[in-house]
Amino acid sequence: MTSLGNKIVLGTFWTAVETWGRQAAMFAVFVILVRHLGPEAFGLAALSMVAPVLLAVPVTKGLPEALIQRSEVEPIHFHSVFWLLVAIGAVLSGLIWAFAGVIADIFGQPVLKDLIRWTSLIVLIQSIAGVPIAILKRQLNFRLFALRTMVGTIIGGSLGVALAISGYGMWSIIWMQIAKAVVETAVLLVGSAWSPRLQFSWSRCSELFGFGGPILGQSLWTFVNDEMPKVILGLFLGPYAVGIYAMARRPLELLVEAFLSPIVTMTMPAVARVQSEPDKINRFFNASVRLAGIVAFPAFVGFAAIAPVAVPFIFGQQWVSGILAVQILMLLGLQRAIDSICAFTILALGHSGLILKLNIAYTVLGAILLTAAAQININVTISALVATNLLLLPIFLFLVQRIGQVDVLKPLAIYPRLAFAAVLMFAAVAAWLAAAPANLSPIILIAGGIAAGAVVYLGAAIILVRPDLLNARDLSLRLRG
Repeated sequence: MTSLGNKIVLGTFWTAVETWGRQAAMFAVFVILVRHLGPEAFGLAALSMVAPVLLAVPVTKGLPEALIQRSEVEPIHFHSVFWLLVAIGAVLSGLIWAFAGVIADIFGQPVLKDLIRWTSLIVLIQSIAGVPIAILKRQLNFRLFALRTMVGTIIGGSLGVALAISGYGMWSIIWMQIAKAVVETAVLLVGSAWSPRLQFSWSRCSELFGFGGPILGQSLWTFVNDEMPKVILGLFLGPYAVGIYAMARRPLELLVEAFLSPIVTMTMPAVARVQSEPDKINRFFNASVRLAGIVAFPAFVGFAAIAPVAVPFIFGQQWVSGILAVQILMLLGLQRAIDSICAFTILALGHSGLILKLNIAYTVLGAILLTAAAQININVTISALVATNLLLLPIFLFLVQRIGQVDVLKPLAIYPRLAFAAVLMFAAVAAWLAAAPANLSPIILIAGGIAAGAVVYLGAAIILVRPDLLNARDLSLRLRG
């Protein structure tokens, strides 16, 4: 195995450790919080994070990615970018603090003013971590990310749980996020063996703007698109609907991080290393999309099938109204198995401007569909969100085929058969839930549903896609070399 192959394999392993460890810890924290807080409190906390999430983009995206993508960098590049990011972070945090009242008035929720002011600190904190993260990713050194995430999640989550149990309500979520950001940044600074020097060169920063500028723009639009449903729901349906949406997103994010992120996260650095070798790009894309589909269908469709029992059991009876929202959002997970790999492949090949254009198109389309759907109810709004994503998927595939000379249809050939196996699994789980005795405990219901679904899916997969499973395995083994 080559040195690069070793780094990719180890990077994937530590990325998996980071994502799975973080999601396991945060999910445990989330369950405790939702059992002490209702949809209204969660909705207000989610709305208070909209401005910090959006305005943190200039200090976490763009220039850090440019440092990763650039083939040759000097120490002055790192020092200059660090001080520029910190200055931008301080200004943006100040702006959020100053306009917190205006944002609260827009949503008609005066309580948001103080919440937003304190969350503004997260932008400045994250600006400090931008360059250390870029350095570690250039080295494909993901082990420290796993440590950072676990320590930050444990300390921040413990604080959030303690405050929620003590009756601090939505403030427990705010202080949890601030503490987590502080701890994670401290771990990176201490463990990365890099420290900034009092050196700055505007010309070195400007060298990175060609790649970093478009990627900053597309990243900002990506976050705008992510936060758009919360804003639209908050404006038309209120904090309760935002809280339901925030809860429904949590299982989706958990499954995406656990099953897809280890594959997706490696796409940009891996493709960037072989960007002049189309054959290797094609092999990587083929293996990645196949593997993503193999794990995505049972994960997302399986959770959608078991959601009627799992949601009230895990989160509490106050969240029963979010069951259908959870099931609808699982469709996004299947789409993420493809478009995330497409997007990072395009970025790694230096075409960040195209992603920006796609994000702008998504914003326009999504704003129209979601605003219209929000006049009806939350579930129709979430369905409009899924439709917006699916409408743009063919464009992603076309761009990857044209730019990377990738045969995008080859890995997708497995998807119809995986979908059929998943439908059979869903039917088996639904039949189990309908036939089970009414007095059966939720744990047994969930365990029985998982067992029934797993048996049916595995049997169907062996019959329908066994050659593809073996091919995906062989492609993965060849990729390591």
